[in-house]
Amino acid sequence: MPDFVIGLATVLISAGITYLIVRRFTAQDVATEADRAARESSRADVAWDRADRRSERLNALLEATDDAILRVGSDLVIRAASPLTGEILARGDVQFRGMPLIEATVDFRLEELTRKAIAGEVHRGEIDIRDGRLGHSDEARHVSVVAAPDGDGGAWLVLRDLTEVRRLRQIRTEFVDNLSHELRTPLSTIRLLAETIGGAAAKGDVSGVASRSAKIEVEVLHLVQMADEMLDLATLEAGEIPLRKAEFDLVALAQEVAQRFTPVAAQHGGGIDVIGTGPLLITGDRDRLRQAVANLVHNAVKYSREGGRVELQIDRLSDGGSQIAVIDHGIGIDRAHLSRIFERFFTVERVDGGAGAVGGGGTGLGLAIARHAVLRHGGEITVTSTAGVGTTFTMTLPANGAAS
Repeated sequence: MPDFVIGLATVLISAGITYLIVRRFTAQDVATEADRAARESSRADVAWDRADRRSERLNALLEATDDAILRVGSDLVIRAASPLTGEILARGDVQFRGMPLIEATVDFRLEELTRKAIAGEVHRGEIDIRDGRLGHSDEARHVSVVAAPDGDGGAWLVLRDLTEVRRLRQIRTEFVDNLSHELRTPLSTIRLLAETIGGAAAKGDVSGVASRSAKIEVEVLHLVQMADEMLDLATLEAGEIPLRKAEFDLVALAQEVAQRFTPVAAQHGGGIDVIGTGPLLITGDRDRLRQAVANLVHNAVKYSREGGRVELQIDRLSDGGSQIAVIDHGIGIDRAHLSRIFERFFTVERVDGGAGAVGGGGTGLGLAIARHAVLRHGGEITVTSTAGVGTTFTMTLPANGAAS
C-alpha cells in the first residue's frame, strides 16, 4: 500500500478520534455548564425574590410608621425615608432620597450621631431641632433620636416627634401643682379656723365662734365647687354623659344668666346688658350651654373694673348657626396668656394692680368647662382681648347642634 494512502488513513483516523473525543467532552461540558447556569439562575432568582420581599417589607414599614425613619449611606446621603419625615423635620413634601443628611436635617448633631452609627455605635437620646432655613419658623420640635448601624456600612436614623408629649407632660405637672395649691389653701384656712374656734369657745366668745364657722363654711363650699367642676369637666372630656338635646331660646337663656349675675355686678356699680331679640331657637343641651354661658359671664364680671358693664350679644348666623358673645370692658388679658386661657386651673393675675377679682375667686376650671361644653355641641369658642381695654369670648354653635 502506498505510503501516502497509509498517511491519509492515519490522519483520518486521528481526526475521527479527535472529533469523537471533542464531541463527547463538549456535550458533557455543555450539559454541565447548562446545569450550573440553571442552578445559578435559580439562586439568583431566589436572591432577587428575597431582595424584593425585603424591599417590600421595608417600604411597608416606612409607609406605616408615624416616625421619621431614614436610611443613610456611608457617604451621609439619604438612601430611603419614611413619608412623615418631611412633617417631623418641618420640610413639607420633599424628596429626601439622594439628599445629603445635613441638607435634610439642618442639624450638625444629627449628622454627628449618624457618623458614629456608621462607625458601629448605637446612640439614643432627645434633642430639640429647628428648621434653620432662612425665612422659616424657628419653633423647636422635641424629638427622640435613635441612630444605629444598618449592617451594610450605613446607618438607620429614627426620629419620633415628642413635642405634644412634652406639652402634655408640662400640663400634667402644672395640673398637679395647681390642684395641690388649690386644695392646700382652703384646707389650711379651715385648719387654722378650727383651731381658733376652740379658743373662742373656751372664752365664751359666741360671735367669734359664729364668725369663724361662717368662714369655714365658705371654704368648704369652695372645695365642693371645685370637686363639682372637676367632675363636670372630666365627664365632658370623656363624653360619658350624653347630651340631652332639645329646642330652646338662646336669648331667654342669656337673660336668665344675666339676671343671676346682675346682683354680683351691681355690688361694684356695674351691670349686665343682653343684646338680641328673641326668640332665637337652637337645639342643644340647655343645662350644659347655660353652664358654659354662666362661666363666661362670671369670668367677665370677675375681671371687670369698678362700675364696668358686661354685654351678652346674641346673633343668628347666615348659615343657620348661632353665636353668643360675652363682652367686658375690664382689665383685659395679656397676649402671652391667651393661648393657655382654656387650660385647667389656669388663672390670670389682675394687670391693673387690683387686689383679687371683683366677683370673688374661682377654681380656674370655668373656662375649660365652657370650652368642652361647646365642643361637645360641635361648636367653637374663641377669645380676643387687649390688656387694659377688655375681653370678648365668643361661642359659635352649628345649626344642627351636632356633637363633634
